[in-house]
Amino acid sequence: MQDTQSQIHQVELTIDEAKKHINKMNSLIKLSNNKEYKEIFLEGFFKDYAIQQVMLKSDPTQQSADCQKAIIDNINSIGSLRVHLHGIMTQGRQMEDALVDHEVTREELQAEDIV
Repeated sequence: MQDTQSQIHQVELTIDEAKKHINKMNSLIKLSNNKEYKEIFLEGFFKDYAIQQVMLKSDPTQQSADCQKAIIDNINSIGSLRVHLHGIMTQGRQMEDALVDHEVTREELQAEDIV
């Protein structure tokens, strides 16, 4: 019985963690539907700023090693942020799928604990 309670507790912690990831994903979805987010990040950062950095890469006045490193770092930061946001979405979707399984497991363990 104590072992079952421990298992239930562990499953409940897993459910809580899954819900946190799902909430973060839902927040990102809500944010991505925001007009200002679209203007500042989707258009301004991921598109316009990215194009500007690529154009600077070939600008004759930006050919010093320091300038090139700064440009490459900026381009990499754009990619890193996109990867991070994609990761939030991917993990949230995976947790949505797993949440149902964890809730079923909890119900089964609770039923065992009663018997």
